[in-house]
Amino acid sequence: MLLTLVGLGKMSVCADIAYDVAVAATAKDNERIDALDALIVLADPRLLAISASLPRDSALWSNRLTRLALTRLFPRHLSVEQLCRTLSRVTEKRRTVGEISWYLPRRIEQMTMSLDTFDDLRVGLTALVAEGVVWDEKRWPHLASRRSFLLPALASTCLRQLRAGVTTPQLMTSIALALRLPEREHNNLDPIKQLRVALRDLPAGTRRLVFEADDSLLQAQRPQADAFRRFARLAYHGAVIELVSADAVWILEMLGETGRSEAERAMLLEAALSLRDEAVEWSAHLTVLKGLVSDLPKFVERLDELSEPRPLSAEAERSQREDAERQRREERIEARDHASWVKFWGEIVESPDTVFADERAGGTAWSLWRAMRQSGDESRSSGWNRRFIERHFSKDVADRLRLAVMSFWRNDRPTLRSERPKVDRDSFLIRWQLGLAGLAAEAEDPRWAEKLTANEVELALKYVPIELNGFPGWLQGFVDVHPNSVDAVLGKELTTELNEPATDHSAMLQSIQHSAPSVGRLFVPRLRDWLDTGKWRLGRRERKSARASRLRRVVQILMQFGDENTVAHVHALAKAELADEARGAVNSVWLPVLMRVSPAYGVEALERSLEGKSPKGSATKWFSALFGDPRGEGDTYLSASGFTPDLLLRLARLAYQHIRPADDIKREGSYSPVERDHSQRGRTNIINALLSTTGPEGWAVKLRLAEDPLFADFKDRALAMALERSAEEADAAVFVEAQIVALDRYNDLPPLTRDEMFSVMNDRLDDIEDALLHDDSPRAAWALIEDEKIMRRQIARELRSSARNAYNVDQEAVTADEKETDIRLRSTGSQHEAVIELKIGEKDRSAADLKATIRDQLVVKYMAAENSRAGCLLITVNSPRTWKHPDTGAPLDLTALIAMLNEEARHIERDMGSSLRLIVRGLNLQPRLSPEPRQYDRKRIRQIAAN
Repeated sequence: MLLTLVGLGKMSVCADIAYDVAVAATAKDNERIDALDALIVLADPRLLAISASLPRDSALWSNRLTRLALTRLFPRHLSVEQLCRTLSRVTEKRRTVGEISWYLPRRIEQMTMSLDTFDDLRVGLTALVAEGVVWDEKRWPHLASRRSFLLPALASTCLRQLRAGVTTPQLMTSIALALRLPEREHNNLDPIKQLRVALRDLPAGTRRLVFEADDSLLQAQRPQADAFRRFARLAYHGAVIELVSADAVWILEMLGETGRSEAERAMLLEAALSLRDEAVEWSAHLTVLKGLVSDLPKFVERLDELSEPRPLSAEAERSQREDAERQRREERIEARDHASWVKFWGEIVESPDTVFADERAGGTAWSLWRAMRQSGDESRSSGWNRRFIERHFSKDVADRLRLAVMSFWRNDRPTLRSERPKVDRDSFLIRWQLGLAGLAAEAEDPRWAEKLTANEVELALKYVPIELNGFPGWLQGFVDVHPNSVDAVLGKELTTELNEPATDHSAMLQSIQHSAPSVGRLFVPRLRDWLDTGKWRLGRRERKSARASRLRRVVQILMQFGDENTVAHVHALAKAELADEARGAVNSVWLPVLMRVSPAYGVEALERSLEGKSPKGSATKWFSALFGDPRGEGDTYLSASGFTPDLLLRLARLAYQHIRPADDIKREGSYSPVERDHSQRGRTNIINALLSTTGPEGWAVKLRLAEDPLFADFKDRALAMALERSAEEADAAVFVEAQIVALDRYNDLPPLTRDEMFSVMNDRLDDIEDALLHDDSPRAAWALIEDEKIMRRQIARELRSSARNAYNVDQEAVTADEKETDIRLRSTGSQHEAVIELKIGEKDRSAADLKATIRDQLVVKYMAAENSRAGCLLITVNSPRTWKHPDTGAPLDLTALIAMLNEEARHIERDMGSSLRLIVRGLNLQPRLSPEPRQYDRKRIRQIAAN
């Protein structure tokens, strides 16, 4: 870190320190490279001495260090000659993306040098690549070099020369080497791929030179006497240039040159035979070729043989007849289907009454349903797409089709998975999907579920598992009307599935997990019962991974949809299961639960499970699964509010003790990560989370980390990040001039972040509560209001009067889902806004309703936008009423109600990964003091009596 600061700060006085580290053989590679970078920034003259030592002093410059250094020094401080001599002694692993194969070609592509210098570089790279080239028939490509890592750099150099107009035969030889030797496919940004593409647009004469150079290279390495095979390896097997019909011009010119050897002209004849223009008759083409090889009787004789028609074998003739007949049959079927479809569409447009008559309505619905299912991006999983039908026909046709498909689901009898034979449980009839489309069509009526009979309700629910991508959308409203029936049919199906041996995938559990909250909550009791019975501990014949996967999914659903008691129950079960030691595939479910619900307990359980263990094995598994696996929830865990700076430091110490940097896998180039790589990533994520903490506590923890010998390898980085974070916190908000003027005028600044918007909203609500305590407060007037619309106007007026240009007040703003919010405070300095949802407590609203309002209405409907992530549920009361606790039934006054609702708000914040801020506030409009007894003036009474 210090050496990096030397370069960034251009501290010339520290150049000697950087030089001493750069040439110190005992220093770490990373430190030496940082020192070298600092010297380069300082343009230190001693870089010439370092460049001179690079090619010859292998003891001072290791293979890896040499690669890192030369890409930094070339071309400004390292000459072409020094570069090539240095490259002669370095190696790089095959099939990796390293310093030489990746960074050097891009440096060559961007640098500015003379054409002569580029030519020297090409000559040097060509010599290095050509040295040790061998032909191996057992591998592909047959031609290979032990310095294949230099091929991208050679290709980049050739490309620079080619674009500069150089077309020498020597350049073409280098191009042939660069394109013949690669061992893998290259992406579009690779210089090898770019060079190959550049050859397509070269003039004919230049393409001819490349072709000749390629042939010379191959013949020098592996002479080929057979003319066709010699041509084939030029044109087909790793060809340097792809021959096209336009190349026939120079191929024919070369064929007619009598000074060429007979073997070379034989190869060119094969090329000329392959490149015939389709517009030229075969006989005419052969006549032209005869004129070019008239001096070679054997070639003329072969061309005469080719001019004679070859009789087909009986098998070939039969195959041709069969192919022709099959093609004619397919064309007839396609034409008939097309004509039938055109006629059908015409009938729908011209005679809808006919096609939707009772006797034809079913067939019409079936055909149109198939068209809707195949309507590409416009299709829906339900198979019902009104927009598709209305666009191609009309609203009347769509209405008729809706009535037609509605009849299908009532006239069919689908079966649940548990009702089908074991061999058929994972399949169903296609026609049942048409019934599912009919249900989706009928659900256009918002009150359709209320009109169903008991038998129809049960039948409709049997279609639900047929939906391929989760539960159908209509089930959310259906649950509100028929919750008991949903539990009796789908809940029972879930229980049956859970009692079966575990499998890798459960469509039912997956659908529940991705369902709406009102649907998911319905299955919580059954899932909790299954969890409490302990059946997940059984199943010795089941695969452990399948059992763990099912248990993990069940626990996730309970955590997602369960109430506070359910979450606490799962929490307690997780603690009990991990009381001794976290082990086994099934037990691996419980530690993530603790990390999510109670990070302190989770870290404690992790410490206990790793106590006395060697720094390998289970530690690698845990840190990989919890914090390092890209598919896991490591980032979500670490960003949760429960992970305080102190707890992160404790976790970081545990990571460094068990995932020791000294044991890290040293990677070069591209690779496939293993569990150890993920655990190293997890350790890095923990450190990054710790260094990103804010506030006084975060500052203190970072200082403690810097002083801890366990983290000595990045002490400087910890201190630097602590200072940087402190500076950011001190000056986090950047205001423009107009906002500073507003500050001077209004004594307030507009909020620029979500948290600032949340804070401003809370401050203004505090002001309103304070105003209600004044003698001239509107408490008595507000207490008489029973209409939420009138109450909203009063509160909005108070908020507007105290805005001080920090925000604008908007009543009944409409969201993207056409949902009206009560009050929005829109910042005047950013896009952030706060949402206030108002409820009058005297109305017939239970505590459960108010609790559901937070998630279902405030969060889901009104706070979906990224800039609307600060919200408040505001409840007013004007009488001493009480509510029943939704779980325990205990009576709640206003204070207890607000506390319970704020606990739910915090629970939602955790579920949403702290991506929003929520609070519940209460305005108590009851008279603040009891009426005082009336006071009488005794002196005045005596005067009245005397008179």
